[in-house]
Amino acid sequence: MKPMCTYKGIGTVLYLCFGLTLLLADSEDSRLYQIESARIEYTIHGGGILAPELNLTIEGEGKLRFRDWGRTSLVEEETQERTSGILSYAETFSRYVKYNQKEQWSVDYGQGVILERAVPKGKRLQNLTKGMTPHGKARIAGKECDVWAKEGERVCLYKGVPLLIERELFGISYEKRAHTVNEDINISSQECTLPDFPVRKIALFKTSIKQKKGVTEIAKQLEGMVKELSGKKSMELQRHKRHYLNRLGENIFRQQKVVLPAKLESMKRARECLQLAENSFHANGCLEAYGATRYEGEMKEEVPHIGLWSAQEKRRIMERFDEKIAYLASKMKCIRAAKHIDDLSRCMTP
Repeated sequence: MKPMCTYKGIGTVLYLCFGLTLLLADSEDSRLYQIESARIEYTIHGGGILAPELNLTIEGEGKLRFRDWGRTSLVEEETQERTSGILSYAETFSRYVKYNQKEQWSVDYGQGVILERAVPKGKRLQNLTKGMTPHGKARIAGKECDVWAKEGERVCLYKGVPLLIERELFGISYEKRAHTVNEDINISSQECTLPDFPVRKIALFKTSIKQKKGVTEIAKQLEGMVKELSGKKSMELQRHKRHYLNRLGENIFRQQKVVLPAKLESMKRARECLQLAENSFHANGCLEAYGATRYEGEMKEEVPHIGLWSAQEKRRIMERFDEKIAYLASKMKCIRAAKHIDDLSRCMTP
């Protein structure tokens, strides 16, 4: 009996030691970064030719704050997408997401709510370098980081923290680059707080709550497409290039399909108003009303100020409106028939 008791005691000790080892390993494995706490600031830029005569520009800034080796972190980003050329479009996207090991809170500024959802086990520990190969080192924001790359994507990690994320697909590029890194600093709980919005819990896979489908910025679409097309042959990709560029421009296309007809009607109203204007005060009121008419994503149009409402000035301004109205009216049939951004771009090309 004594040997049996001894064996049982040793087994218990071994079990406890093994359990403690697993616990410590699990604690180490749950670290997202190899830095206890940090505050990183980024610049964001990118863009390219989205369609004929249509250039895209992406600009913004971001922040990453974390403590407890990344077990609690906060990601902030604000980016603006603009097009120049034959179509004018500008939209700003704000991203504010807080994580811990179990939950994720995403701020929806449009609806004024915070969406809370559970983080699937291991989701936060996903490998940013999956499918990539090492490509030496680089120095970013004063830190030496490890470069990893694959076709269309490159990252540079400093102790697990991304200091550079680059993506490129069909000439559309995105870069998020750190310019300031402050590590092992005191990150207070105040720096990881969320706006004072009501919290709405969202189920992981299914939910009965109807959510408004938000506009997905091109930067996020590009990220998804790079992953979707990873490993496909270049010839095959080039054959479908236009299809994917149209997907990237889908939000702009839908917005412009609404804005352009509305713009034509707005110009017609402004012309009618100017036709009846008896002095510069009334004429400027017509132009101010026209300039103030904006739609979601539409860039503000600057309008001139009329000093003297003479017959000559009236004729000059009316002729300008007549030209704009005639031009846009001649494009309406094509605009209404357009199926994607490439069609719309060709419609608007002089």
